[in-house]
Amino acid sequence: MSATRILATATTLALGSLALVGCGATTSASGTTPSSSAAAPAQSSTASAPPAAGTPQANAPAGGGSTAKGSSARTTTGSAHHTASASGSKRVPLCRAGRLTVTAAPVSRPLNHLLITARNTSGSPCDLGIIGLVTFDGRIKAATPDGIGGGPNILSPGQANYEGVALDQQDAPGTGTHVSGLAVRFDSGDTVRIPVQAHVHAPAVTVWEPTAPDALVS
Repeated sequence: MSATRILATATTLALGSLALVGCGATTSASGTTPSSSAAAPAQSSTASAPPAAGTPQANAPAGGGSTAKGSSARTTTGSAHHTASASGSKRVPLCRAGRLTVTAAPVSRPLNHLLITARNTSGSPCDLGIIGLVTFDGRIKAATPDGIGGGPNILSPGQANYEGVALDQQDAPGTGTHVSGLAVRFDSGDTVRIPVQAHVHAPAVTVWEPTAPDALVS
């Protein structure tokens, strides 16, 4: 072969080798590019993945949990308050005739007076009320004080209250009449009848008092 042909052949081989090297570099670069592309979606997937189950609880609005607890606390307080209010408003029952021993007796002082005694002979408290309305012989009503009012009048077992009855009002018109009995009507609606011999002239009755002296000076 001539020297010229040999040189041309060598040049061709050298160019071919360079071409192969360039192709290899390109292929290697191409391989690197997909690898980078694959990494990017992986990062994106990780960022957009739903948070763990505990995360929503940590990020949940605090108001939701507070409202539930607050509602529960208010309900408990309201219930306690409701229970306490019900217990406080529970009334002692009115004194029925069967729970009382009632007597009426004349006294030496002041003159022309009767003392009515109502004693709780039951085993539990009862509310006697403010006044016992008195009627003689079913037709003569004893006058009551003006402005009667007040709260419950609780009698414990064995406790008594007293009413004074003025039998004869000297300055009242007329002369009065003789009677043989009286009736006491309680706030419960029950009536107790007591035999008594007395002369009445415009009688008047006091409210229930805790002692006999109080009832006789009212």
